[in-house]
Amino acid sequence: MAGPIFVKTLKLRAEHVDFRRKMRPSVLMRLFQECCIAHTEELGMGRKMTLDRGFLWVITSERIQIERMPEYDEEITLECYPGPMLHYFFPRNLVVKDAQGSTLIKGNAMWALIDEKSRAMIDPKEHGIHVEGQDLPGQIAPAMMIPTPALSLVAKTEASYSLVDINGHLNNCSYLDIAMDLFDKEDLSRDITEIALVFKKEIPLGESFDISYGKEKEAYYFASKDRFSLKISLR
Repeated sequence: MAGPIFVKTLKLRAEHVDFRRKMRPSVLMRLFQECCIAHTEELGMGRKMTLDRGFLWVITSERIQIERMPEYDEEITLECYPGPMLHYFFPRNLVVKDAQGSTLIKGNAMWALIDEKSRAMIDPKEHGIHVEGQDLPGQIAPAMMIPTPALSLVAKTEASYSLVDINGHLNNCSYLDIAMDLFDKEDLSRDITEIALVFKKEIPLGESFDISYGKEKEAYYFASKDRFSLKISLR
């Protein structure tokens, strides 16, 4: 029987870390995503209720707070649990702990369902889709809006094959890799303290788009008109 909290323990290998031997931020997001999907399957609201009926799970916003990024060969435990449904939206919360049980990372992602053909958001109640959730002490608030300063730099990129997921659009993890490729080299060695990402419109396979970006104080900002906004804060 599925429990209210999904738990996954793993030891970080080379594919999980970057050149500093610390967990790659996009890998953290991917693990969060995989835990959410696996738990939804356990709770009876997986593929048979969604994908096989032409409904796609999508993320509308994501927020991650990082006290310390785990490192190569370190064992970590991920705890993922749903919050109470908010009409169209399914909140998901994440906690990452080290082997001693200390909390390293907290996360929140807001999920929704869209129709595969029309790409319009659906009302889950009309299709019998429900995930029972709970609020627990210490969870963080979702990313809602990201105030963005004037951004003078522009990069052009594309939703290429390697960046697109099962839904046929740029995966949430790919946004982060694209953004970090635009960091100043010296800042890649600094620690990330928080990531906030808000999606406005999906970017399908093959579509080109411009990203405005820049750094202000201790944070990088990225934005693409009518598509997404991203803030990565550094220590």
